Amino acid sequence: MSESRVISRYNAYYHGWCLAFGEHRVSYEDNREINWLFSDDRVGLALAPKLRRQLYHELLGHHEEIPELILLDDSIRVNQMVYPLSDEIDRHGMKTWKQFVLSGGDLHMFLSSHFYYPSGTRIITFTKKKPTMIMYKEMQQMKLTLG
Repeated sequence: MSESRVISRYNAYYHGWCLAFGEHRVSYEDNREINWLFSDDRVGLALAPKLRRQLYHELLGHHEEIPELILLDDSIRVNQMVYPLSDEIDRHGMKTWKQFVLSGGDLHMFLSSHFYYPSGTRIITFTKKKPTMIMYKEMQQMKLTLG
């Protein structure tokens, strides 16, 4: 059984601008490809540089067709890109992310940052609240499928 939703995507008006992610449960490790950030009203993915370049293009780039994000128990799929989840931390992160999506409400995606993490770290943020419209412009929506 799969469920599909629509995510509103936002891009900053100026390159490098972003909101702070806010308070969350910290579990950051420098050697991880994905660091999962969770709070009551948002989920964030702080990514290693190589994965970040790939996912930014797929998640926040301009596409002729509506992009699709598929969350599976063992992988993240974005358009044609597949990222396998290889350990228990990632599988737990995926389970928590899916629960967040299934809790209802609108979904919004944009980049944020946090002073706790290394300089230049950007967090792909999924939240139930729209970002500040003075900083972000809405772009083409994205389809989200839970598998």
